[in-house]
Amino acid sequence: MEEKQESRSFASKVRTELAEHISKGRHCRKAELRAFFEGCHSEKPFSILSEGLTIPEKCYSLLKKAYRVEPVLDRVEHENRVTVPSGGSRIAEDLMRDDILERECCKRAYLRGWFLAAGTVTDPEGHYQLEIVTKDESRAFFINEILKAFDIEGKITKRKGNSVLYLKEGQKVADFLGLIGATVALMEYENARIVKEVRGRINRQVNCETANIKKTINASARQVEQIEYIRETIGFDQLSDSLAQIAKMRLEYPDVSLKELGEMMDPPLGKSAVNHRLRRLSELAADMDGQS
Repeated sequence: MEEKQESRSFASKVRTELAEHISKGRHCRKAELRAFFEGCHSEKPFSILSEGLTIPEKCYSLLKKAYRVEPVLDRVEHENRVTVPSGGSRIAEDLMRDDILERECCKRAYLRGWFLAAGTVTDPEGHYQLEIVTKDESRAFFINEILKAFDIEGKITKRKGNSVLYLKEGQKVADFLGLIGATVALMEYENARIVKEVRGRINRQVNCETANIKKTINASARQVEQIEYIRETIGFDQLSDSLAQIAKMRLEYPDVSLKELGEMMDPPLGKSAVNHRLRRLSELAADMDGQS
């Protein structure tokens, strides 16, 4: 699987951090090599190809440390390649042993290798999504089973003949980054998530307050219109003192809230009392309009 060419995006930062992460255990180095072997293997017994240098250079280092061999790093046409001149078949067979992925730390290394080989993640300022692209569906399901062992489950879809394992929830993406050892990127990701969530909460609050203000203005406009209709039709003298008082106050202060209007009354009224009197005026205006 070819490595994606990217600018210094968030995905590029994650990949750079993971490229510098060398496991201490030989078993973990083999697990990560296995991911490279499965994701970037060419036709030779042990030959890994990639457009960029990140994977070949890390593969070169891991091979030397895990198998004590002298790999060859060269360029073939438009790709970079790392090969093992002798013993490549033995290494390939060793990497595919069932016990390679028995330990939890080795599973983490394996997932790290797959992300480097065929993964990407969106900038957290946008939508949350992390993907790993495989050539066959069985490999995607295998990786997903390993993820399930860490309580992370992705979804699998088809795209351009490949199988794509993806995570779309912010917490799952964060858990995955922590799982594969991208600690610096995880901190940046979480900080961006916090800023994004706070911004979203503020926007929702502002939208809610704006909607309430608009609702209040519309309600006040209707009340003023109804009160003016009553004044022009029968006059305030036909109203009770309490209704006449609230009617005059609403006309004088059309933009204030019910609470503020109640505080201006003498004696002051609660919001519910003000609302009750205005509703009675509204009902009166409706009855008058129906009789005309």
